[in-house]
Amino acid sequence: MGELDFSNSNTGSAELIGYCDDILVNILVRLPGKSLLRFRNVSRQWFSLISSPYFSRCLGQSSIFPSAIFLRMRNKLKYHFLPLDTNPVQGPTIRSFNFVDDSAGIRLLQSCNGLLLCCSNNRIGEYNRNYYIYNPTTNQYTTLPKPGNRTPSPNTIFGVILAFDPSKSVHFKVVFVRSSETTSHLYQLEIYSSETHLWSFSSHIPKVKNFGQGVYCSGAIHWIMNNSRSLLCFDVHLERFQEIPLPNIPDDWDREPKCRYFGECGGRLHLILTSCKHSTKQFDVYEMKNDYSGWLTKYKVDLNALTSTYPEMTRSHSHPSDWDYHAFRVLAIVVREESKQGPSPSSFIVLHIPGKAITYSFKDKTSTLLHDFAPGCSDIEGCTTFEWDDAYPYVTTLAIV
Repeated sequence: MGELDFSNSNTGSAELIGYCDDILVNILVRLPGKSLLRFRNVSRQWFSLISSPYFSRCLGQSSIFPSAIFLRMRNKLKYHFLPLDTNPVQGPTIRSFNFVDDSAGIRLLQSCNGLLLCCSNNRIGEYNRNYYIYNPTTNQYTTLPKPGNRTPSPNTIFGVILAFDPSKSVHFKVVFVRSSETTSHLYQLEIYSSETHLWSFSSHIPKVKNFGQGVYCSGAIHWIMNNSRSLLCFDVHLERFQEIPLPNIPDDWDREPKCRYFGECGGRLHLILTSCKHSTKQFDVYEMKNDYSGWLTKYKVDLNALTSTYPEMTRSHSHPSDWDYHAFRVLAIVVREESKQGPSPSSFIVLHIPGKAITYSFKDKTSTLLHDFAPGCSDIEGCTTFEWDDAYPYVTTLAIV
């Protein structure tokens, strides 16, 4: 191919971009997922590039922050979908998953870097339950094969966790926590790999507080132990366990701390603990250090001003000493790129208060309404209530499942 002369051409820059995949990728990864799906039809080159595993990995490195959240409605197979922008959501927000014809309905179990782990809503017969990996950006899904070495018996699955990191691999693993066939007081891990399409048994695991609340981050699955004083971490690649202490709690808390939030954003693990002994409008957001040597206090949050803006957050019929006297739930933590000057203006916490979902900026201490679930609702007990494990982040990915 001869050299291109751009000196006297207004289209020179465009032609240069068209001939250089690296420049084109650097531009395309900044676009929304829906735009990327449309742009695959521009040319064969663009279709091949955008559909490639290489582009998927590049997109995974740049699009690691959620742009929306799914909120599970209790006792229903329906979810609110709330974009995390500055404008309140107008119109209907409720949707259900119908990417596959499943007579039992589809339940969302976990979100992991753009892929959703879903299952049939069968309540009886774990062996007959289907599990799906669904990409909501591309509307593609795959059904996990049945493990051939599992003995069909009811109520054997205690937790299922998806492990997917598009910045490292196009493949994913699904970790099942099931009852051990040899040891009654322990549980066993069974792992499916999308790379080999095979199931394998791994280590035994002691009981934790809730196997369904595992969080995948930095190549490991994390569970809060029964004593609420440490984390159990499972390295998915090495298949090794590590126990890490939780942050030290004040002496006057007396009892086990209450976990108000446990989740991941941008490859960082976050935790919020408060006292079960008394109410609080102030709390710390902890972040795991990069080397896993301990926790650092990422943010100090004070919601005093917020309770003045939203007086319905104060439950007047409760005693001020009740831990839930101030009615709020933490749904998500979104941490953007930061500088030495402190938190990014776009880093915020998503809160559920009576009848509403709002964002609260860590830097500016300002709040923005995301959605009003029940206009006029002034009591969290009379409104739809969401907990932190009802929220599932949505991240753009073109990963092929």
